[in-house]
Parts: sequence; structure tokens; C-alpha cells
Amino acid sequence: MFKIYFVSSSNPALPEVEAAPPEKPAAPRQRLASLDAFRGFTIAGMIFVIMVAGYKNLPQTFPAFGSAPVSTWKHAGEDFDAAEWTHWHGDRTYRQAKVTQVVGKGKYEVSVIWPGREEGYWGDLIRHSKPLQKGDDVVAVYPNAGGRPRFQGVGNGCTFTDLIAPFFVFIVGVAIPLSRQRRGVEWWKHVGRRTLMLIGAGVLYIALALKGLSWWWGILQAIGVAYFVGAASLLLPSAARWGALALLAAAHAVLSWYVPWWTHLPADMSHGFFTLSNPLGDKLAPLNVHCTPWGSVGYAIITIAGTFVGEALLNRDHRQVFRYCLFVGIACAGVGYIIHRSGIPMNKDNVSISYSLFTAGAGALCFLVFYWVMDVKGITAWAVPFNVFGTNPLLGYFLQPLVRIVFVQLGLYAWFGGHSGWSGMGWGLLWTFILWCVCHCCNKRNIYWKL
Repeated sequence: MFKIYFVSSSNPALPEVEAAPPEKPAAPRQRLASLDAFRGFTIAGMIFVIMVAGYKNLPQTFPAFGSAPVSTWKHAGEDFDAAEWTHWHGDRTYRQAKVTQVVGKGKYEVSVIWPGREEGYWGDLIRHSKPLQKGDDVVAVYPNAGGRPRFQGVGNGCTFTDLIAPFFVFIVGVAIPLSRQRRGVEWWKHVGRRTLMLIGAGVLYIALALKGLSWWWGILQAIGVAYFVGAASLLLPSAARWGALALLAAAHAVLSWYVPWWTHLPADMSHGFFTLSNPLGDKLAPLNVHCTPWGSVGYAIITIAGTFVGEALLNRDHRQVFRYCLFVGIACAGVGYIIHRSGIPMNKDNVSISYSLFTAGAGALCFLVFYWVMDVKGITAWAVPFNVFGTNPLLGYFLQPLVRIVFVQLGLYAWFGGHSGWSGMGWGLLWTFILWCVCHCCNKRNIYWKL
């Protein structure tokens, strides 16, 4: 042990004072195992559901939070396929229908489609996340005991697949306070750079997936906006941030209901999407791929909710993490479900306010399970497969179109087409495993994609 002595040259009569020994540098904090595992779980789920999205007759078909019968491995927005409804046998019968006239005050004239005929209904309310227009598809729900049907919009509800994007957005919010603590004064430069790179990466991803360069607006671009709003929200104290979340939620709900272009821009798809190689395509359609740029604030609500959990993680206080996860989870999921039941149902296509809040709460509760098992109990071995994607999430995300392009060129991708039922689930798992192997090899060679 070394000792350092300081002597005052201006007054040599002062006694020598032995200085305290230098403090040891703080040991770097151990990486949170639950963050990588939860992120990897989400990426793996995304890869799987994208692959099986085109398959028919998938299992676990049932109404999910008010949807028409749809497999939980598909989005609720795919619930208008009447052929899929035959796989569910319950106390209701579903029929395809269409709005033929807007009566006013939330009421519509509806035509129900039957084999060889149509059946009209006048003045009915239709449960949906926004007002409908003439020609919009709706679902008629008949009680098997007989009687007048009730009507609902297409895409209402929430399946497991509908949780994938919000879970990823939520974990982005959780990571924001941790990133700010680590980067210090350089943090805002990182935020600006990362926001732009996320939006650019999203454009590139959809260009690879849909084979054409345009001003696409997909989930990565929405994450970029949500990330920036979540980072900006840290300028506010905790109580004010809750107020900002509530204000943003209210504004999003009002604009979604009263301003049609807030959730969907009118587009003429007769010539397809506008791309550099298809200049005659509709120029507004690329902004509707996932949600509109301004509709991305629906995901920003989820990110802000995640920042509260991220702040609780800064001190690694298990009780505080439990308290915040439970509060965010129960409060957001509860309020979202109440709004869902009260008249604005969950709808991923419109990123409705009930969907944003409910999935934010679900993300907090699901993350709490990962945190308790892995960071509190130390049981981590089971999550090793998820960590492959979780430690390299951007690469895992991009492997979907990149490996598909390679397989198409090799003539192998045709093997993955046209499957259905449990066989389709198996092929989806095989595809996910192939991408996992590619990502694992890249990790072994220290090939990481970072923004």
C-alpha cells in the first residue's frame, strides 16, 4: 500500500497530513442477463412469425381479445380470412361483411355476404378503433342461438404475434436510461445519430424485403421515432413524464379518431408502391407499410413506459425493479384493457391507444419474469439460445431478408413455401434455427451490427 504525503510550501510549520489511500476504480457492472434474453426472445419470435405468416390453417386459432378467429401465430389484422374461421368451433358464427353506407353518429349500413346472396342491416354500431368509410370490410358475428348479428372492424384484438413489435419497442425504452448513464455527455450525439440510422436501416430492410427503394415507413423507422421520443422524455422528472405519456396517449387517440390520415394515408394501389424502379406507383403507399410516420407516436408511448423500468434497473435494486415493473405492467395493461372494452379496441394496424398501453403493460410483466428468473435467481442456462439473437439483435433482424435472398438464388427457398398446419409450424422453426446458426457463427467471429 502506497502512502502520499502533502506538505504546504506556504506554511512549512503546518504538520504533514497523510492523505487517504486512492479509491479503487469501480468494477464494471455486470451485464443484465434478462435484457439480452428478452430481446433475443423477441427477435426469435419475430423471425418465426414472419416465416409462417403466409402459411394456412395454423394451429391455436381462436378469437383473441375481440378478433375474429385467427391463429395466435398471425396478426389479428389477418382475421378476415373466412377459410381460417372453420378451424374454430364456438358459440358464434362469423361472416364477412362490408360497409355500404355511413349513417352517422357511429352507425352504418352493412351488407353481410352469404353464398349466393347478401343480407343488409341498417343503423348498426360497429366496434372499431377509428370511424369506418363506405366500402370498408367488417366482420358480422352471429350468435349460434340465433338473432341479429353484431359487427366489428377488421384487425381488432391482440394475438401473441401482435406482441412482438411492442416488446422490442419496450426493451428499447428500458435500455435508454442505461445507455445515458454509460455514455455521459456524449449521449445526445448518440441519440441523434442512432435515430437517423434506425430510420435509414428500416428503409434498407424494407427495400430488401420488397425489392425496391422508396421512402418506406416500417417498424424500424417507427422504433427510431419511438427511441427519440423516449430519450427526450428523460429530460422530464418522473411525475412529469407520466403526464407527458398521458398527454401523448390522449392526443394520439383523438387524432386517430378524428383525423383519417393520422393512421392511414389514402393510396391507389392499382400500380403498386412507388419505388425508384416503379415511378408510376402510389407515392403515399410506402408511408403505410407498418404505420404512418406520425402514427409512430403510438409506439413512443410504449418506449416511455419502458424508461421507468430502465431507471429502476440503474441501481440493481431488486425490490425497486419489481415495484416499477408491477406498477407499469398493471397500470398500463389495465388502462389499455379498459379502453379496449370501452369502445376503442386494440388494433395493431392503427396502433390504437388501447393497443399501445396494453402491450406496454404486457411487456413490463413479461420482462419482470425474465428478470426474476435470470438476474434474481441466477437461472440463466435455459436462455442461452435467446442470447445469440439478443446480443446481436440488428443482425438477427436483417438476417431474415438477407438469408432469404441467398436461399432464393440457390433455389432452396421454394422448400419453405406452401406449408400449412403443424407442418408449417415445423418449417417455421427450421427457418428460425437456420438464421440462429448464421447469427451464432457471426457472434463467434465477433461480427456484430451496431447502431
